[in-house]
Amino acid sequence: MKKILFISAINPLSEVEGRYPDLGLAYLAGALRKAFGRDAFEIRIINGNVTKELLEFKPDVVGIRSVSQNYNIAKKYAVEAKAMGISVMAGGVHISALPHTLSKDMDVGCVGEGEVTIVELMEFFSKEGSFDNKDALSRIKGIVYHDGEEIRRTPDREPIADPDSIPMAAKDLLKIGHHSYLFTSRGCPYRCVFCASSVYWDKLRFFSAERVVEEIRELVDVYGVKLVSFYDDLFVANTKRLNEIAALLKKTDIPGRVKFTCSSSATKITKEVVAALKEMNIVSVGMGLESGCERTLKYLKGNAFSVEKNRESVRLLSEGGIAANASFVIAAPDETADEIMETYAFIRDNPLSLVDVYVITPFPGTPLWDIARKKGLVSDDMDWDRLNINFEVNYKDAIIVSERLSRDEIQLIYRKFRRQRLVRNLKNIWRHPYIMDVPRVAVKTAIERVARLFA
Repeated sequence: MKKILFISAINPLSEVEGRYPDLGLAYLAGALRKAFGRDAFEIRIINGNVTKELLEFKPDVVGIRSVSQNYNIAKKYAVEAKAMGISVMAGGVHISALPHTLSKDMDVGCVGEGEVTIVELMEFFSKEGSFDNKDALSRIKGIVYHDGEEIRRTPDREPIADPDSIPMAAKDLLKIGHHSYLFTSRGCPYRCVFCASSVYWDKLRFFSAERVVEEIRELVDVYGVKLVSFYDDLFVANTKRLNEIAALLKKTDIPGRVKFTCSSSATKITKEVVAALKEMNIVSVGMGLESGCERTLKYLKGNAFSVEKNRESVRLLSEGGIAANASFVIAAPDETADEIMETYAFIRDNPLSLVDVYVITPFPGTPLWDIARKKGLVSDDMDWDRLNINFEVNYKDAIIVSERLSRDEIQLIYRKFRRQRLVRNLKNIWRHPYIMDVPRVAVKTAIERVARLFA
């Protein structure tokens, strides 16, 4: 029996990155089980203790999933695995955006959606025993690989037309707590200048309402989950499906046993949507409101968005008894200090529950990345650690795209936002469903801060 070790390359010093298990890798495991049978491969999914697992588990193949800011970590794991004679696959957002950055210690990279590709790669590996047969490898769509000194890329693989055909994630390979999450769609209809989601998913597709309820039922009945967060980019994009999910759940005892949170665009929030969310026991909605400045907001997200609609959506959710959470970004290329403070005022003056604020970061594949690359701020061989979105920790090395403000000026403004965020979140967390996470998060955050002192 071949052994596969899937590794989620997260930052070990970041509490939030390890807060929940990697469902994406569990989908790959589920696809392999459906194609080959449950006993064809022994599979493990980890996000830490990599050296120990490599030595004790002795996998035949390692699959490493990584975002750009953690690509240095992914490359380090690949070096370790190759030194032990283990074949290495890479996947995730980074390789999909910049496939030509496949490191010399990675045999093959999966570009984009991986459930079909992983089946073909493991069928190939099972026959060949390695990824050395380049002629045969070239016939697999959606991959990138080394051929001598060259890096070859095969034609793109078509997105899976029917998401319901994707096997359920192998959740038994994950550590699932009382708060877990689901994906009920893939992709987003919008093209924000800073967001890499569209690079990875290409177009928006939905799991059916029946499939969504089936997955919820599994989490509640099998794993005892009490709070389910829908991690879709835009859970309410299809209001017809939203109403179907609400209607199906109403026929079950699930809404009385579990609470839900989700994400939405402010453009989708109406009285009717709030009523449907309330009916299915969604208690919290997160929105990427991004800016309280009209000019900046339209630059970041497009003309379909407005500060007034953001304000209205927060009000509708609040009046409907649903916590309105929001994230914001500051220091866009030509944003002034006064415009940034319009966002500060928006947070202060609206009934938001929990808030996150980030200094805008140029990620590969986004329009902002192209802007930063033309300015010489980023490159294909850069130090990927510099894309760490935790500006509090990374401000000295962070990529600054602002043309109006210096790094130190941004830091002073950011600290203002951090203080505002701290006060608001401490005030509201006690009434928020995320309160169940607070003890665990507090302990891990304390450990993270201590670890950073010795890093």
